[in-house]
Amino acid sequence: MILGMLVSAVIAVFGLLVALGLIGHPIDAQLVTNYGWSILTIGVALFVLFAYRRFSRTRGRRSV
Repeated sequence: MILGMLVSAVIAVFGLLVALGLIGHPIDAQLVTNYGWSILTIGVALFVLFAYRRFSRTRGRRSV
């Protein structure tokens, strides 16, 4: 789960950099910032999923 959280955090940071225009260049006169926001959203959603699964699993072990 930690590896999944780290990879999703890297994806989110990459998406943020693309969204801010620091990485990438226009493709056929279209900005790639929209793709960056999408990548950022996916990275954050994956991070939340892995974090929820990790902490719900550890919390379940304590209550037993």
